[in-house]
Amino acid sequence: MKFFTPFRLAAYLLLIFCVLHTAGGMLSGRSLGQESDAVVHAMQAVRVTFGGSTGTWYGFWFGFGIMVSVFLLFSATVAWQLGNVAPEQWSSVAVIAWALVLSQLATSILSFQYFFAAPGVFALLAALCIAWGAIQKTRAGREASSVLRES
Repeated sequence: MKFFTPFRLAAYLLLIFCVLHTAGGMLSGRSLGQESDAVVHAMQAVRVTFGGSTGTWYGFWFGFGIMVSVFLLFSATVAWQLGNVAPEQWSSVAVIAWALVLSQLATSILSFQYFFAAPGVFALLAALCIAWGAIQKTRAGREASSVLRES
């Protein structure tokens, strides 16, 4: 088994992205300065009721952040598994690969617009690797189909 296929590279990138996002972004709790700390404390103190539940703005922020980590871990798993699909079966899962490409491109655009470069770069590189792998699998699937037809 090859460890450096396009889908495997995408999975590694997404796993690293997940770990850095979770450990460095969500769980580190490091100070980003006095003004930032004041905002975090206010988010932890202000309680809101929404949809019958009461929580804090910090809880919303933290919960959404952890959901992003779950999405990244799931994306890494899907990318890895796409690498295991035989070219002959590729047409049955190609839509999943291209949906993953689009979701990572959207993540990249949103990261560059609302966050900073690092998550945007990770998502963009993952999208490019998945697209590269999808193109390779599509070509291999066509070649396999033509060989079967000629036999």
